[in-house]
Amino acid sequence: MLVLLLRVGTRRVALDARDVVEVVPGVPLRPAPGAPAAIAGLLDHRDGVAPVVDLTLLLTGVAAAPLLSTRLVLVRREDGGLIALRAEGATAVSRVDAAPAADGTLALDDGGSAELVRWTELVPAALRAGAPPLPQA
Repeated sequence: MLVLLLRVGTRRVALDARDVVEVVPGVPLRPAPGAPAAIAGLLDHRDGVAPVVDLTLLLTGVAAAPLLSTRLVLVRREDGGLIALRAEGATAVSRVDAAPAADGTLALDDGGSAELVRWTELVPAALRAGAPPLPQA
């Protein structure tokens, strides 16, 4: 399995690369008035407008730092639309040949480990759905 590695606070997280549509650099976002605090803004993408969920803010209460390694990870919502996950350290992929341990951790080829999660486990259903209704481009 190929995984995308990223950091959420102090957690090292691995997302199944099959769930990732694209990884883009931190680009300027449009405001999302009335959206929950964890929605950092709206990304204009060739496939439509995607709400951007700041994973670090959502899970730790502190916004993701504007680092060179901070990226927007685009994934598909259940309705087929896009959602972008803002995450730090989202610049590496790793091949994992062994199944995760009972606690969900993966042994990585760099000697470290990461927690294998589905993006839907990190983002609550209301945010996955893009609520509130989002303006189009």
